[in-house]
Amino acid sequence: MNMKKKKKGGLLFLMSIVLGGFLGMFVGMFKADAESNGIMLDVKPLIPWLSAISLLLAVIILFLTFNFLKKSRKFHSLYREEMDDDLNETYYVQMYRNLEFGTIAFNIASVAISLSIFLSLNEVVILHTDHQTFSLSFLVFVLSLIAQKSLFKTIAIVRQFDLALFSTPKDVLDYINSYDEGERQANLEQSFRILFQLNQYVLPALYVFLIIISFLTGEIQLLAFLLVGAIHIYINVMQLPMVKRYFK
Repeated sequence: MNMKKKKKGGLLFLMSIVLGGFLGMFVGMFKADAESNGIMLDVKPLIPWLSAISLLLAVIILFLTFNFLKKSRKFHSLYREEMDDDLNETYYVQMYRNLEFGTIAFNIASVAISLSIFLSLNEVVILHTDHQTFSLSFLVFVLSLIAQKSLFKTIAIVRQFDLALFSTPKDVLDYINSYDEGERQANLEQSFRILFQLNQYVLPALYVFLIIISFLTGEIQLLAFLLVGAIHIYINVMQLPMVKRYFK
């Protein structure tokens, strides 16, 4: 089994190198062809579109958030009233399932709102375009605060746990510890997968992406490289407290 895993890992590594080589050749040919035809690669025209798309995405996902939270409360009421064991189990699962879906949807919407605000701010400050998207982004931000309040209220109803509006890591850890054992184990395994994939796949892929963007635009994306590098170092350095805590 270990030999198979090593062979699979080696094959994936080799495939990534080959794919990276082909991608680099393609980007080089594309850039040379664009320059030969006098085409200047400029990402500035994309900013208004990206900010508008982010804003629209945030609005859609926020409405999904409200829908999931509404369903969670509905199933919570049915769960408390139902006497049949089979139906009770169904309502129990749906109650928590919709709460977690609502939490995930809210987190994604928060990212989309932040992206929309920062991109639209670039429109106003750098491109000197209309500030309509920037204003709408703040209105959606207010909507997200309402969604956050609804989320925390639903958590208090379903999980019987009060989260502060500005929760500390300790508050969130206490909240996770309030889960049952199986749910805590599932969260632990998923957190490990996310951390591993970030460290081994996502962030290295971002380096490659930034190299391609730098090559196409002719400008080194220094700040972006530094930010990705800082995040990459941070997620590794932050594992030191765990080692110190458990291996005294």
